Amino acid sequence: MSLPWGVWFEPTQPVRRLVELAVLAEGLGAEVCFVADEGTERDVYVAMTAIVLSTERLVVAPAITNPFSRHPVTTAAAIATLAEMAPGRVWHGLGVGGSRVLEPLGLAPERPFTALRDTVALNRALLSGVAAGPATLHFGPGASGSTPVPLAIAGRGPRVQALAASEADWVILSAKPSAHLGTEAARIRSAGSAKIAWSAYIAWSHTERARVLRHFSYMAIDAPPEIRAAAGLDDERASLIKAAMLSGRMDDAAELLPPALVDQYAIAGTPSECTAAIASQRAHFDLFMLPMNDEPSCEEHITVCARILQAVR
Repeated sequence: MSLPWGVWFEPTQPVRRLVELAVLAEGLGAEVCFVADEGTERDVYVAMTAIVLSTERLVVAPAITNPFSRHPVTTAAAIATLAEMAPGRVWHGLGVGGSRVLEPLGLAPERPFTALRDTVALNRALLSGVAAGPATLHFGPGASGSTPVPLAIAGRGPRVQALAASEADWVILSAKPSAHLGTEAARIRSAGSAKIAWSAYIAWSHTERARVLRHFSYMAIDAPPEIRAAAGLDDERASLIKAAMLSGRMDDAAELLPPALVDQYAIAGTPSECTAAIASQRAHFDLFMLPMNDEPSCEEHITVCARILQAVR
């Protein structure tokens, strides 16, 4: 069997452009399309609506939305609306949210895990047709008795991963060293029945290595201190990277990042070496997600990566 895979867009490009890339990815075999919810970028639900209306089979999901930038009831209503439009082709995606979405909105949650746990319970109830406090959804899969919307949860911390393993259908793993994937997967599988979606950048050439490096800037913002330390990012450098990233100066941020991060956190090498590296991890995940940002040649990146992924058996 070929490897199930999908694309993960950060909506830094116009929605029409995201639609073009989603159509291309679907034609090359992608099954899922995640769209990030970053608050100050293109709206995640507008983008997902356009993508689901322009494709035939592609499953869409927010990856991820959070309990703070949108009210959890409003979020559930948005997911139910999409599921009503495209039955069986919508997942939900939740997490605590990162600095890139929360800081521009002036949000600094004190108990993010508690808020996430409560939002998961509330959204599960509403999307199943059950009242949650004063709120009830009178449409969508719960109201019609159709198949529930699968839920994916993303997070790097152990509490969030434990919640995802026990309460969600999918755990999204990203920003994990490839060498640690087996350990992470074993812990998740021992805690519940959730499947694992592994997201990793693919750097299949010298040019791609340079492109990928700049996207590890978020590690300086939201990664736990021990991960930053292991990556060689002290507090002073992390602060400079954060300032550059939040102001949109990604190239300046990349200049401050250790190039070795690509070898630790991405799939790097020739195309055949990348295929072999992904194949060696095949037992530890159920779906591979290819993150896409603002590459100058997204078509080439998706096409080459599709060939790499299709060669994994």
